[in-house]
Amino acid sequence: MFERKLTHLLRCFKILPNFKTWPVSFLKKSIQGFEQLIYPLKCLKCGTYIDPKLVRPHTMEACFCDICMKDGFFPIETPYCIKCGLKLHQNFSENHVCEACIKKPLKVEKVRAVVEYKGIIKDAIPLFKYSSKLAAAKVFELLLFQAFINHYKQMSVDLIIPIPLYKTKLRERGFNQAFLMVRNFIKLYEQHFGQNPLWEIDTNSLIRIKKTEPQTGFDIEQRKNNLKKAFQVVDKNSIKTKNIVLIDDVFTTGATCNEAALELLKNGANRVDALVLART
Repeated sequence: MFERKLTHLLRCFKILPNFKTWPVSFLKKSIQGFEQLIYPLKCLKCGTYIDPKLVRPHTMEACFCDICMKDGFFPIETPYCIKCGLKLHQNFSENHVCEACIKKPLKVEKVRAVVEYKGIIKDAIPLFKYSSKLAAAKVFELLLFQAFINHYKQMSVDLIIPIPLYKTKLRERGFNQAFLMVRNFIKLYEQHFGQNPLWEIDTNSLIRIKKTEPQTGFDIEQRKNNLKKAFQVVDKNSIKTKNIVLIDDVFTTGATCNEAALELLKNGANRVDALVLART
């Protein structure tokens, strides 16, 4: 793999050395050096060059410069709603159920989010989704995986299902952002724990059958109506009695995850939770 990658890079300079005598450590350093020369790190928001020596790979600091990072990054920590994951005011000392969840409980058993939807993440997610800044995918994936381990490691999980896109939107965008954020979860789990997980990533059992309008600007009821009957279970046997974790990028009112959970539960799923990158 190192030889193929370095050969591709060095061809730009018409250099093709004999790799057989090169140690692996030297190959790695050579790849990093040439990649920095040809593909230098730049802030995904403003385009400022970032010195790779000053940042750890696959972190927010490797994607956004110091000036843009001053907008802040706000991880969701205690206290938060144990049902919907909403960050609560600091005058609460413990996690508890928020007022909204008491009045209108979600079909989703519980929601957990990595970060609040403000500061730099409010710019990062749209850049990722709508401007194809895919360098952020690895960063988001690692953040989500750590949150998954923190919140779901002790639970019985059978399936991880990224919220699907409608077919025309998938063609237009070229990728499903929810899937990109979990596609390497199995590999990460194996690296972290030295064994295969008991759960699977499922992109086939649930599909989106309704072309919905963008949720921006809609109130709660409009969001619910927009998503109503938007999802369909393809094979009931694949989700029957299963404990499922839905994956999405942003959780606002919960209309998307709730509608997907409703369809899954109606067709035999035992339990549906949600893990999202950001919570408004």
